[in-house]
Amino acid sequence: MPRLPHDADVAPPNAAPPNGAPANGAAPPNGNGRNGSPPTGDGAGPEVRRELPGPSTRPALIVLGIALVVLLAGGIGAALTTSGSDAPAPVTSLPTAKGATVTAVPGRPLLAPIVTAGSPPSDILDAIALPQGATMKPGSATDNGIGLYDHSLSFGVGVSEQRVIDFFRAELPAFKWDIVSQGPPPHGAAGLRIVAQHPSSDGYEWEIGVTVAPTTFGSGSGSAGASETTPFTVRMFAVTDD
Repeated sequence: MPRLPHDADVAPPNAAPPNGAPANGAAPPNGNGRNGSPPTGDGAGPEVRRELPGPSTRPALIVLGIALVVLLAGGIGAALTTSGSDAPAPVTSLPTAKGATVTAVPGRPLLAPIVTAGSPPSDILDAIALPQGATMKPGSATDNGIGLYDHSLSFGVGVSEQRVIDFFRAELPAFKWDIVSQGPPPHGAAGLRIVAQHPSSDGYEWEIGVTVAPTTFGSGSGSAGASETTPFTVRMFAVTDD
């Protein structure tokens, strides 16, 4: 009958001892094997080799996991850095165009009350210059409710009406606005209205209408005399095919 690898050869009872071996369990000469030599393994089963355990893979897996975490963190950081670098920096100053007798300042901060849900888009807001010293008239932000976007905001600035008109006539073309009309405001109002258009990255043509009203004079004292203020209104409109 075949035997399992770990079974040992065991002599049955009353079996004859191997040649040269003492009978009846007598001890071998000198307490050792034949001629005083150590037993040679006669009668033993096949030798079973036990392989030593190899090196553990756990440290390698730990190192691999740390490397993956570092790579993932680096990829996320690079993505955030790239997306941040792609975003245009806010405009903090604008050149004053030739012919504008008032220093130009970015219009974006002053137009904030009528910026809603990303409209007007950044490229349009960055292309709007307003005269330095202009202050918003509180409560003047108006949603005219026409089309995709139609909002207006009123300002006052301490220079003459003609200087405000000259300012917008110079600054609008300098920022790639195409002036499409100039003339008196509708409904017989006094002053001048300038209308210009500019394409945008959002796919729409945007329109700006600047209505400059006559200069008003307040009471003043000292050598400065009476103070002057010229009101003007900026209206932004998204042109659609409707």
